Amino acid sequence: MLSAAASNTGDTSWTNKYTVNSMYDHTPARKKDNRSAYYNYTSKVTNSMNYINIHAALYDGRDVSGGHEYKSYVGSTTHLWNNAVESTGSGVSVRINSIRKANGSASGVWSPDSK
Repeated sequence: MLSAAASNTGDTSWTNKYTVNSMYDHTPARKKDNRSAYYNYTSKVTNSMNYINIHAALYDGRDVSGGHEYKSYVGSTTHLWNNAVESTGSGVSVRINSIRKANGSASGVWSPDSK
């Protein structure tokens, strides 16, 4: 059993690719231990995209963002509101879904729990 203080806060790298015809991508899935926000840091966005849109999701893409979507710019840190643990329980696998209708890519790091 996990304690209330357990968390999965180590960073995992991600790289997402987008085209005008294929504008959806996501981070690799990881196990979420507590009710904290997801953490995301975007380190690179190519071409003239400027930002990507991100929101919290379960491992299979189901939305757990409660309608919260964020614009993530190069160098920005985002704490993503979610109800993943509340709706499914601790230990569920989650990911960050992203969307950008443009040709290019973005990369950074993320964790399912935040400190």
